[in-house]
Amino acid sequence: MIEEASLPDAMPGIGGSYGARPEAEFDPWEGLTEAEPPEIEVEPGASPAPARKPPPARTPLPSYASLSARVPPPSIARPPRGALERETPPGYRPLASDEAMCRRELRKLGVRFTDVSPIETSRSCGISNPVRVTEAVKGIAMTPAATMNCEAALRVARWLDKDVKPAARWKLWKKPTALINMSSYRCSRIAGSRTISEHASGNALDVGGFRFSDGSTMRVSRKGMFSFREKAFQAAIRQGSCRYFGTVLGPGYNRAHADHLHLDVKARLRPICK
Repeated sequence: MIEEASLPDAMPGIGGSYGARPEAEFDPWEGLTEAEPPEIEVEPGASPAPARKPPPARTPLPSYASLSARVPPPSIARPPRGALERETPPGYRPLASDEAMCRRELRKLGVRFTDVSPIETSRSCGISNPVRVTEAVKGIAMTPAATMNCEAALRVARWLDKDVKPAARWKLWKKPTALINMSSYRCSRIAGSRTISEHASGNALDVGGFRFSDGSTMRVSRKGMFSFREKAFQAAIRQGSCRYFGTVLGPGYNRAHADHLHLDVKARLRPICK
């Protein structure tokens, strides 16, 4: 005898039901309660915090051009400039522009000098704006110091810088450190004449020789036959000096110039180099 199988109340996946019991609906909020705000403990005697002020309301800008005049910025008061001095202060004397420019050139070449008071020895002798030179050019001292006008000092400095220094290096292999000054300003006449010397106006310098860095000294004089280096050096500086001075006299010209080079800045149509 065959037994019949019993059917389930419901088949899964099939919308129909065969006597199935309906399930209860799920409520996600079941069992939840509303949270109460926490209580803030206030200390006795404490003042409550001030309420925050709202930001100030912005004033709307006008949408039309202003017709009021523009206010200029405040001006800064400046102290007034003093009046130009029309007179030279006490203790000073006015200096011509060419004299001032000459002194500026001396400083560029490293010449050490001081301005001295005007020299008025006589009607024929004197210097309006003399300088006392202690260093003829940078690195070469003037021994002893020479008093002359600025133009003469400037030409001596250029001659030393452009001719004497290179000649000493290449002819003697030495470095000059001092110029031996035999005479600068003096109120005198040319030897054997009544003509006032250029020394009387500060235009001349008598160079007696040079000292060098090795301690040696070379005097201006007629050199011997075998003094090749000294002879070449003296000839080079003598020839070079004719580009800067109106008169150059030295050994071989006469007995008065046998031991020095006479250099002066007198203006001539043709320089005298003897």
